Amino acid sequence: MGKLEDIARELDAEILDIGRPVKTVEQATRETGASPKQVIKSLVIISEREPLLVILDGESRVSLEKLERLFGKCRFARAKEVKELTGYEIGGVPPVGVPLRTVIDPKVLENEYVIGGGGSTDRLMRIKPEKIVEYQRAEVIEIRE
Repeated sequence: MGKLEDIARELDAEILDIGRPVKTVEQATRETGASPKQVIKSLVIISEREPLLVILDGESRVSLEKLERLFGKCRFARAKEVKELTGYEIGGVPPVGVPLRTVIDPKVLENEYVIGGGGSTDRLMRIKPEKIVEYQRAEVIEIRE
């Protein structure tokens, strides 16, 4: 777990120990007082070309159609694939420190800070969205429905 904490420190982000599983946007808003727009989802998508880390805000749904225009046929990764590709379980995938090509929806960048996965389901990360773009070298592309 140490590596993610180091990255968080480096990016001036904060790991929040919630102490119980937080797997949904609703749970994250309840536990942190953030709005659904400030909660981000880090989704692993398997495309024809390569696996992707796709980040969007809690109010939006990812558009596989938009992703497919850019990356060919896409599907959501299965739990086992998420763990293999990221080292994290579904629900704990952080928005940084994941070795995948990263795409972030511009709506995420409208927030001063966002709340995302913190490495396990009982932890969250509070981070400035620009830091995600910077660290992951993320491409900012509209990918929401």
